[in-house]
Amino acid sequence: MRYRKRARENGLIVLYRWDMSGEPPERILMELVEEKGIKNRKVINYTERLVKTVISKITDIDSLIADHLENWSLDRIGYIERNLIRLGVAELVFMGVNDPGRVFNDYIDLAKKYADRKAAVFVNGVLSKIYNVTSSARR
Repeated sequence: MRYRKRARENGLIVLYRWDMSGEPPERILMELVEEKGIKNRKVINYTERLVKTVISKITDIDSLIADHLENWSLDRIGYIERNLIRLGVAELVFMGVNDPGRVFNDYIDLAKKYADRKAAVFVNGVLSKIYNVTSSARR
C-alpha cells in the first residue's frame, strides 16, 4: 500500500496550497498531478478521496481538532501541521482505515519532512487524542 503514503503526501501539498491560496482543491490536484507527472491511478484516486473527505467534513474535522488542542487555537497552528492533522482525522475518523498505525507513522514522517521533530510530536499528540476519543466512542 505504498501508494497511500504517496497519496498522503500529495494530499498534504494540495491542502497546504488550498489553505494558503483559497484556490479550488480540484484544480490544485490536477496541477499537482501534471507537475509531478503522476501516472499511478491508485495514488491519484486516494489523494482525491483524502482531499474530498477533508473538504466535505472540514467543519467537523476542525471542530474535533479545536476540541483537542491545549493552550492553542486552530488558527495558531502552522499550515503544515494543521493540514497533516486534518488529513489524519479524515482517515482515522471518517474513512475508517484498517491500519491506524501506518496512518500515524506516515503523518509523523511527513511532519518531520516538511516541518521538524517538534511538529511531528505535536501532530502525533493531537491525532492520538482524537483517535482515542473517537475510537472508544465507536465501540
